[in-house]
Amino acid sequence: MASIQVSYPHQRSMADARAAVQIFSAKLETKLGVKSVWQGDVLMLERQGVKGSMVLKEGLVEVELTLGMMLTPMKGQIEAEVNKQLERCLG
Repeated sequence: MASIQVSYPHQRSMADARAAVQIFSAKLETKLGVKSVWQGDVLMLERQGVKGSMVLKEGLVEVELTLGMMLTPMKGQIEAEVNKQLERCLG
């Protein structure tokens, strides 16, 4: 198993950042079938082969993902895409 950790700084209020992360998670569900649920300021993410969280903090979003064996070879691509989408949603 491989893990991905991304910290992305933002300049938004907590409410605006949460709304942006919610839009991001809706796209993940539509395109990739990733289910998500909020637990306070933590968005828990899960689908077959991937489990993780997006922690929303003042000025920062921290993403942690654990990839299953089948997705481990794609770690670099997945990490790059997470960064790209965070930039798109929060940048």
